[in-house]
Parts: sequence; structure tokens; C-alpha cells
Amino acid sequence: MSVILLISGIVALVAGFVAILRPYIPGAVLAYAGLWLLKWSGELHPSVELLASWGAIVAVVVVIDIMLPSGVTRATNGMTYMGVGGLVGLFVGMTGFSLAWVVIGAAAGVFLGSVAYARTPGGRALDFPSSRFFQYLCAKGLPAVVTLGITGIAILLAVMEHYPGFALSQL
Repeated sequence: MSVILLISGIVALVAGFVAILRPYIPGAVLAYAGLWLLKWSGELHPSVELLASWGAIVAVVVVIDIMLPSGVTRATNGMTYMGVGGLVGLFVGMTGFSLAWVVIGAAAGVFLGSVAYARTPGGRALDFPSSRFFQYLCAKGLPAVVTLGITGIAILLAVMEHYPGFALSQL
């Protein structure tokens, strides 16, 4: 049973990242479900506080996603740039071996990815640095940061639990 939960958790985390690129299902919900599945498998042991705080953050993201117009919610403009930038930032942030650095790295990557998209011919309409750009960044970037943050925390927890020499009391 634990193997099924482990595989399901990994699939949910990967599906959360894919949902960043094609936002038809909130990726943050999938990533959060993946974190819970990994906890239930016995492979990861995140604290109750960590799960509760990320649960509240995911709830806020879902409420914001519901409140946005459907055109903005379903838009995929620049999501590849944000997703890849966030993934690169996530792995750069993981070099700090701290949960905070994982989220900061993902946020910086999403921001830089959206700036890169705004510099392309397809992204010129966002007109960086305008209020329109920052509205789009908040609407599309926040769910990406939360999804990547949860995914990065799961990866970092796995590394810290299975290779404790890296951990050195970071949690």
C-alpha cells in the first residue's frame, strides 16, 4: 500500500507542475495532495505545522482562482516561461537547504520567467513594468510559486530524510 501511495504522491507532484503549464486544474491542489500522499506512504514526515500552513496557502490560491475571470484563469500566455523559470529557481533555492530558500528561489524564478516572457513579441502586451504586468504576475505567478514551493519542499524533505548528512538541523 505504501508503494502505491508513494507513486501516487510523485505522480500528483508532477501533475501539479504540468498544471502550471496548462492551468485547467489548480496545480497547488495537486501538489498539496501529493505532499499528503507522500506523508501517508511513510517516506516523508512533514510537520503538522508545515502541512497546515501550506493547506491555508493552497486554500487562498483556490479562492483567488475562483474569483478570477475565466479568461484569466484559463490563459496560458507565458506559463511556460514562468514554469521553467520557477523550476530553475526552485533548484537554485534548494542549494540553500532551507525550506524558505526553496520558496524564495521559486518566486524569483517565476518573476524572472514572466519578465522574460514580457520581452518576447507575444508578451509585449503585458508592457513590463506596468500594472497590467503585475496583475498578470499575481494572477498566474502566485499559483505557480505555491505549486513549485510545495514540490520543492517535498523534494528537499526527501533529500534530508534519506541523506541526513545534508540536513544538519535545517528543519
